[in-house]
Parts: sequence; C-alpha cells; structure tokens
Amino acid sequence: MAQHYRVPATERRVMLVEAGIEIARAEGGRAVTLARVAEACGVTKPIAYRLFTDVSDLLGQMHQRIVQEYEAVIRDELEQATAKAASGRGLLEVLVRSYVDHSLGAGAVYDTVAAALVATVPADGHGLVLPQAYPSLARDLFHLSEQQEAAVTVMFLGAADHLVSAVQAGVLSRSDAVEHLTCLFATYLPAEVVA
Repeated sequence: MAQHYRVPATERRVMLVEAGIEIARAEGGRAVTLARVAEACGVTKPIAYRLFTDVSDLLGQMHQRIVQEYEAVIRDELEQATAKAASGRGLLEVLVRSYVDHSLGAGAVYDTVAAALVATVPADGHGLVLPQAYPSLARDLFHLSEQQEAAVTVMFLGAADHLVSAVQAGVLSRSDAVEHLTCLFATYLPAEVVA
C-alpha cells in the first residue's frame, strides 16, 4: 500500500506564494487570485483559502518574499565586499550596483505585486513600510542616527527606483544610473569611511 506524503501547511504556503509570484511575473499582479495559485499548485481552493485570509494576505506574503530576495542579494554582495576590505565608497557602489541590477531583473514583478497589493488594501490600511534590512544597511554604511536612517533610506529607494525606471525606458545606461546614484549618496558617507 502506497503512503501519501502530506505537505505541511508552512511548506504549502511557500509553494502558493511562489506560484503567485510566477503568475504575477507572467501575467501581472491583477491575475493573481487564490483560485489561480491553488490550481497552479494542484491543490483545492479550500486549502488556499485556509492558508490565506484573502488575496491581500497572499499578495502581502508575495511582496514580503520578493523584498527578502532583494535584501538577501544585497547583504550577500555587501558581505563579500566587506570581506575584501572595501572602502565606504566601495561598499556604497556595491549597494547601488546590486540594488540596480536586482531591480532591473526583479523590479517588474515587485512593481506589479506592490500595485496589486495597494489595490486590495482598504484606503485606511495604507502606510509606508520600509523593507526590514534597508534602514540597518543605511545605518551601518552611513553611520546614521535612528532619526536619519528612515529619511536616507526613503531617499535612496526613491532615487534608485526612478533611475532604474530611466534605464528601463532607455533614457540612461545601467552604468550611468549606478554612477549617478553612487555620487548622490557618497555625500552622506562619513569622512572617515570614504577612502
């Protein structure tokens, strides 16, 4: 008699989130529904509805997963550069390059998932949520106080995302975007870590 392996709920949630990301990548965030991700994973709709309260919950988990991937790529690049004793400006260049490169690769799916998430959340539920690792990256690199880190992080994300959009539109080259963003934020580096 064959034994059936039962997939734990946490594993199944991850599978559904990954399926949602693939649907968003192929068809856009509006195409993501609990029924579609259930079908893509070969599970019943009731299972998907048990694992997520609604489509906003699913989109929120997808958004979080994409941001975690960004953070992991950036942290890995910075750790490698730190191990090679890169200067403060060198670390900034690594941060900028890895953010721009990853945004050019994963930015479209991030944008479509973020837009779909915003569209499903009630107006009073909107607020600015910074990716968890970014403020600490800003604090570590720029030696900022807690009051300064949020402002610099928001400025970095806004400037970087607009420059990435300019690259995607063919207005700037990737190298120009990296250079401009590095120069802009080099002014925030403490004098003792620039060299």
